[in-house]
Amino acid sequence: MKRFVCAELHPGCVRVFTGPTDQAVLDRVLAHAAADHGVARPSMAFIERVVIATHPLQGAGRRRLTLVGAEPPDRSGPITGAGHRAGRRLGPAGRFGHGAAGPATVTALTGRFARAHRTYRHECWLYRGDTEFVDMVVPFIRDGLAREQPILVAVPEPRLHALRDALGDDAAGVAWADMAGLGANPARIIPAWQEFLDKHRGDRRPVRGIGQPIWVGRGQAEIVEAQFLEALLNMAVPPDTPLWLLCPYDTTALPDDVIDAALRSHPVLADTDGYRGSTHYGGAHHANLLFSKPLPEPAAPTTVIAFDPDRHRHIDRLTRAAVAAGVTADQATELATAAAEIATAAHHDSGRVRILLWQDRTAVLCEITDPAVIDNPMTGRSATPVTGADRRDRAIRLANELCDLVQVRSCQHGTTVRIHTPRSTTPATPPVRSVTDHR
Repeated sequence: MKRFVCAELHPGCVRVFTGPTDQAVLDRVLAHAAADHGVARPSMAFIERVVIATHPLQGAGRRRLTLVGAEPPDRSGPITGAGHRAGRRLGPAGRFGHGAAGPATVTALTGRFARAHRTYRHECWLYRGDTEFVDMVVPFIRDGLAREQPILVAVPEPRLHALRDALGDDAAGVAWADMAGLGANPARIIPAWQEFLDKHRGDRRPVRGIGQPIWVGRGQAEIVEAQFLEALLNMAVPPDTPLWLLCPYDTTALPDDVIDAALRSHPVLADTDGYRGSTHYGGAHHANLLFSKPLPEPAAPTTVIAFDPDRHRHIDRLTRAAVAAGVTADQATELATAAAEIATAAHHDSGRVRILLWQDRTAVLCEITDPAVIDNPMTGRSATPVTGADRRDRAIRLANELCDLVQVRSCQHGTTVRIHTPRSTTPATPPVRSVTDHR
């Protein structure tokens, strides 16, 4: 347990903050500083002073943060609430009021004098264009390599190639993954991080990661699920896990609503102007809100596939209907298998199941609904079964392994699982209007 006394920075303040990790204490102090001391955008020097003054309750040596490639911070000027030391020249204000300091100078929150991270850090890094992306990320990777920390970089092309080129021979010491493949279904990303952590758990070394689940060109449903993933990452990793995970967002290419969502799902933000806590961070509450939010209604006519728990004829009906709608035979088999497993698990829980099938311009969609409620948003998303896992968790995990995109939502009215399968051909038959298939 860690403890910070606000009087060390603001004499006369009687507030004391505790938390299980440095990050948890920092989050609470930043919220207090903004609300009670008028420090809406704390400077890096302010954050360093908070970290220096945060100690284990049993007492421990003081530690500090600094910047990769930066000189020790100048402590001569007064700390201001504008987020920078008085007299520092900022570039023109960018989106959300972030200053642009020219070439990226704030590249990581660690350096020759920094402590190794010992707790989970989930941070949003805001950058502008691929050049700034490389300038911000490469020093973070090199610092981790210098500390002999395992590093997994999961970003899409062309940024994956750009990072490899910039690192040169150092790239051999990094684990690489093309996020366009790994994260095509965002529900597979958390298991990938869990497997990487498990692989290096015996090393007892801090681990670093860079994950970019959202980029220009992703479909809307994929973006929605990637945003849900980002919120779940705050619940999926125990706070004492020494993982430093950076999630880069391009503020010049992504729309404002995507950046706004990133501010809600990351407790800490960084850009070329500095490092600060996110005042919009929603934590587990935000993840639970997303999990309970209904999916959009089908935008096309639907076919109702009657669930047949005895003879399982719904599997053949789903397969034939999916092929007719334009997916390959293999895709149709995987879709029908996943949907059947989910429907069987739902029927076991509630006794009532509805299966809908429809198609849009790019995909065939199958939706399974029932009145039972799931209270764990991580259901079906772990590398291993969740605590008390039942057949529904196993069914959703299977669907995530087999299918391109799986959306799960649950609220007081019941549970919905929606499976997306990309269409590969023109439908063999015209769309069928809403009917119940009794064949």
